Amino acid sequence: MRKVLSIRQQAELFDNALRQRLDDLLPALMERQQISMWIVMNREYNEDPVYLSMVPAMARYARRLSCLIFHRSAPGRVDRYCLGNDRDFKGMYTVIPWAPPQDRMELLRETIQRLNPDNIALDYCAENQFADGLSKGIYDLFAAAMTPEIMAKVISAEHIVTDWLQTRTRQELTRYRAVNQLAREIIEEAFSRKVITPGVTTTTDVEWFFMEAVSEQGLECWFTPTVDLQRKGCPGGRIRDEIILPGDLLHCDFGLKYLGLCTDTQRIFYVPRPGETQPPDYLQKAFAKTLRFMDIVAENCAAGRTGDQILTAAVAQAEGEGLRPHLYTHPIGVHGHAAGPTIGLYYKPGPVGGMGSYPLYPNTCYALELNTKVSVPQWEDEELWVMREETVCFRQDGRLEYLMEGRDIFGIVK
Repeated sequence: MRKVLSIRQQAELFDNALRQRLDDLLPALMERQQISMWIVMNREYNEDPVYLSMVPAMARYARRLSCLIFHRSAPGRVDRYCLGNDRDFKGMYTVIPWAPPQDRMELLRETIQRLNPDNIALDYCAENQFADGLSKGIYDLFAAAMTPEIMAKVISAEHIVTDWLQTRTRQELTRYRAVNQLAREIIEEAFSRKVITPGVTTTTDVEWFFMEAVSEQGLECWFTPTVDLQRKGCPGGRIRDEIILPGDLLHCDFGLKYLGLCTDTQRIFYVPRPGETQPPDYLQKAFAKTLRFMDIVAENCAAGRTGDQILTAAVAQAEGEGLRPHLYTHPIGVHGHAAGPTIGLYYKPGPVGGMGSYPLYPNTCYALELNTKVSVPQWEDEELWVMREETVCFRQDGRLEYLMEGRDIFGIVK
């Protein structure tokens, strides 16, 4: 039986990892992006996307106005402050005392003047939602309280937000493998005879199983799971809310969040006919084309290459090998569709610009999401979509590591 850690154990793991990230990772990232000061401001019920990744697990929401200040005071050192927040931040931040009737923005101005940073990064960005968490209302309060000299130093926090959210430590990667293992166990149970009775069970029934299985662990799916099927005589792609029959090719898209990290997985399973013990040869050959495309994408991942460059090179190579590829890979981590370089979009062929122009850095994770299309003679040349999505880490040595076992397995319902 699957067993997740208690809430207390989860919180302890999260806080230990957060302290390491703040102590060791953040100074290196602020140095890389040449950020002198970074300020994160938000209100209760309208938290900045980055805020909850920067405070202890039990600080589950902002106050009426919460303000975190990160100041690169020396090479390799970032001093961390919270402005007038009486919540227990477990010593991770130095509290700058505040009490009415003093205005918080006045206190923030005095703090900035005392620390005298070269620049001040705020969370606003037109093209990156993760770096756009500063509300217009708070920005207006900030601007009204600051001097012209301070406002002249303000820049977008786009790249430091992205780096903070996308970079994983060694400790987090170990944890991430365990999170993906939990997801794999749920997927394999969903596509077993324990859940599926051909001729009775519908794809919708399996979708509900995913949600119930995750809920029973005290967790949540970060998006609604989908289960669909393809079969001969049903051209036009994937069918949902359908009774599952022998000979069907099933496909799922499923993701959960556990220990502060998201999974996003697509796998396929064959429903055997009587006497069959594995998928037919023609389906296995189609699956091999998608596996080859995954390898091609991995071959084209290199530090410093942008998402658009990887997309263009991988698709061109795949087409040169006679494949019919479609690539739409996204960063994953704290969020499911996360901050970092986008490598194609499902609904937009070709380079995407925006986050597609971000470079690939080591120790970042992606949902390697793609498909190839194959015309199947055994299905009167109907088109088959072979879809796959696997969580991978772009490692320091330049290789892609699959964080969930079974990447090469064509599943079978048994």
